[in-house]
Amino acid sequence: MTYKNKRLMARIITTIIVGALALVFIFPFLWMLSTSFKYEIDVMEFPVRLIPKKWNFQNYVTVFTKSDFPGYYLNSIKVTFTTIVGELCITTMAAYAFARLNFRGKKFLFTMYLSTMMIPGQVLLLPKYIYFSQLHITNTHLALIMPGLFSVFGVLLMRQVFMQIPYEYTEAAYIDGASHPTIFLKLILPLAKPGLMTALLLAFTWSWNDYINPLVFLSNDKLFTLTVGLQRFQEDASTNYALIMAGATVSLIPLIALFLFTQKYFIESFASAGVKG
Repeated sequence: MTYKNKRLMARIITTIIVGALALVFIFPFLWMLSTSFKYEIDVMEFPVRLIPKKWNFQNYVTVFTKSDFPGYYLNSIKVTFTTIVGELCITTMAAYAFARLNFRGKKFLFTMYLSTMMIPGQVLLLPKYIYFSQLHITNTHLALIMPGLFSVFGVLLMRQVFMQIPYEYTEAAYIDGASHPTIFLKLILPLAKPGLMTALLLAFTWSWNDYINPLVFLSNDKLFTLTVGLQRFQEDASTNYALIMAGATVSLIPLIALFLFTQKYFIESFASAGVKG
């Protein structure tokens, strides 16, 4: 067997293995989606039927008309949107300072800032709860929004993206009389669009899927986000798995839609991160 044939055979085997693993990972999602359109009597049928014999769209109607699900959805949208806007503003400005500005103690400050990534989030729950209690913002959405405004990983990501932009662009703009806010808004951010979209996707995913913080800081059912609300909805739906899967499917729609919209930039940002020069 020639070297070319060996390479072709290796690629075929690799493709088969990757395809099989992809099916294994995507099957639970397909089952969830299929179950959400089934009648309860057909949920546990064996062998598993991904295409329902009878389609039941009433599950989705029930989710939005006979439960608190719409309120959970609006709460998640409110918290996530506010958190993302604030986080992107703060992280991009901090990343610009670390990537483009020269000031005393920059490396030490950045190192200390990165070292906070080693602290598990669970360790900070009690101090945050005490601090928020003193500020009287527990059981409010502020308790979820404020910690999300500061992202060490977001600063690290955007700093690396900004450093890939040739510094000569900044120097040329500065010589032409542009101020740092102008350079940041009109030069750096447009050139960093792939990285910005990646930061947006990661921030949205983290905030939308956050479970522990709403569980700890919120006690009013009307303030619950989707993650905690979905658990309450599951308790109310009891063993109605078709109804539960409909709620779970609806909760994933924004994530899937955003990923489909940003996947081009997401892949492009990681591809460019591997280019040096």
